[in-house]
Amino acid sequence: MAAIIRDVEQKDFTELRSLMLENAARQDLGVYRLPTVEKLAIDCLKSQPPKFNCLVCEEGDRIVGYAIYSFGYSTWMARVLNIDDFHTQPHCEYEVKYKLLKRLVEIAIEKDCKRTAWTSSASDHDEFWTKQGAVDVTVTEAWHQCRVDKSNFNTLAS
Repeated sequence: MAAIIRDVEQKDFTELRSLMLENAARQDLGVYRLPTVEKLAIDCLKSQPPKFNCLVCEEGDRIVGYAIYSFGYSTWMARVLNIDDFHTQPHCEYEVKYKLLKRLVEIAIEKDCKRTAWTSSASDHDEFWTKQGAVDVTVTEAWHQCRVDKSNFNTLAS
């Protein structure tokens, strides 16, 4: 059955959240709390501008992959497309990864983005990405991604 890439719709959020939970479990991220189905739908479809955008890959009546992305700005590059979450079911991983990435790049071109960027866990970092032209900037440019979680906001802000 052919895999179809499309924008997420209201009816998809229950299944999408289940795939997010599957992805979190696969990466052993059980400490993180995912937003509710309702919060995901509001943040994606009702917020102006959307807090995130989402593509899904559908096979028949099932969602077998998704990509969550947003737009950002780079001092050196101008507009960029940031991929926040990217997950595919194992049985169709390569085909779905390729189709989702291809559509993300098409969107980046349509929106005049100068690059796409994402963070990849060690378990998800495979040669698929480099075969598509991705560069691991941790290796090539010695960049590191840092973050401050909400649990440290009050300490930092005081």
